[in-house]
Amino acid sequence: MRRIIILGLFLALAGWSCASGGGGQSGSAGSTPAVASGGTPDSPDPLMDFTGIWKGTQVSSMNAARGKITFDIKREGNQFKGKYLCAAGNAVCRNNTPNGWVTGQVNARGFRVAMEDSSWCTYFMDDFYPPKADGEYTCYMNGGIADQGSFKLVGPPTDENAPVKPST
Repeated sequence: MRRIIILGLFLALAGWSCASGGGGQSGSAGSTPAVASGGTPDSPDPLMDFTGIWKGTQVSSMNAARGKITFDIKREGNQFKGKYLCAAGNAVCRNNTPNGWVTGQVNARGFRVAMEDSSWCTYFMDDFYPPKADGEYTCYMNGGIADQGSFKLVGPPTDENAPVKPST
């Protein structure tokens, strides 16, 4: 019963996030997005900079399993897609499934990963300040929650943080 309530709350939150455009209102045209006090960019496209290779860890709140994760993301317009890879940490990847396919939209804080074993996971960014991100994930299989927990990522350097290239 508790899982059904949690699933219902999660779906309601995901629906609200999508319906509200991922939250926040943009500032004036041409301005840099402001940062809300909650730690999320105040922008209509919070995941606009979620591209490139992002590496990190995820930790299950159900069994404390820790895994190394990598997202290789490419943006196409207001959508992104890419690859998900998992490597063993203190446990093997869930169901020993290391590969998946990522799909999402830049105007939402969450995205989906379809796994090789026909399960799927949703990742929801709580904080996204490139080149760092963190949040929570929930994985589903056979109509129920198979795993859930938190994740932390480090991505490619942003233009402001990129190393200075020597001029030739």
